[in-house]
Amino acid sequence: MGRKPESFFEWDGPRQHYQHGGHEGWLPLFYQHNETFASLHRASFDAVAAALPTEDLVPYRWVDGSALVLVQAFRYHEVTWTGPDGSQGQMVPYGEISIGAAATIGPAPPVLPLLQPRLAGFVLQLPVTTREARDGGREVYGFPKFLADMDFTEAPDSRGVRLSEGGRDILTLTVSTGGPVVPDRRPMLAYTAQDGQLWETVVPVLAHVQPRVGGRSGRLELGDHEVARRLQALEVSAAPLAVFNYLDHRSILPGPSRRVGDARPYPAFPGRDEEFARYTVRYPGAPALNQYPATQPVPA
Repeated sequence: MGRKPESFFEWDGPRQHYQHGGHEGWLPLFYQHNETFASLHRASFDAVAAALPTEDLVPYRWVDGSALVLVQAFRYHEVTWTGPDGSQGQMVPYGEISIGAAATIGPAPPVLPLLQPRLAGFVLQLPVTTREARDGGREVYGFPKFLADMDFTEAPDSRGVRLSEGGRDILTLTVSTGGPVVPDRRPMLAYTAQDGQLWETVVPVLAHVQPRVGGRSGRLELGDHEVARRLQALEVSAAPLAVFNYLDHRSILPGPSRRVGDARPYPAFPGRDEEFARYTVRYPGAPALNQYPATQPVPA
């Protein structure tokens, strides 16, 4: 059920050398401090299956036969890795929104994916707020990353984010907070397509989460951007089946663990090519706080 808390960051697995742009070092990446929340939505089983880059990946089925799409928003505060000389490197803090289809290799077992010891899914879209995070994710893992603007809101009873690109809204996600707290130590299995191959990456997680069930626990609104239209084609529901508010979250991103099959090309949305996208956080009674104050204007 995952790594022990007291030794979570004592990595004894393989270390993969990587080099992209002006960066060089050894994986894994250690996500020391994350803030995150997520929502789980119904979607069309046939549309999700058709969007996947190989028939070897099969969507999980909900009790009504629909597929499942998870939308998870992250704010990564401290991300470190080992440099080529053994020193510690650190990434610029960034935002990320993962949109993934719950899927597994071969026939999906007849149980709900929330009950699985590992959460598995194919990453459909992965917008981020820095070129550094975009390029590393694309080149090393094949993640479909692109640069996009993220405006987060934090309130005592809710959390939210508006994702946009090129002045057009992609989505707005809001989740309710509160409820019992449970530990979450289930590793995530992320599938990606790169160079004609399907890769599996196992991501250890150490967290505490507040899950809430029901359509009134959150809301997903899709905009008029091209990426939003792709999600609309999957018939992703506005009301969630469940939402997840994480009180703390740590994770480890090793290199792609193993090749599990062939895959059709799955290109990322191109997006714009800049060093930073807009990244703000707004708290009650306060103006939006620009996380990159020297680079981007804060919206009104």
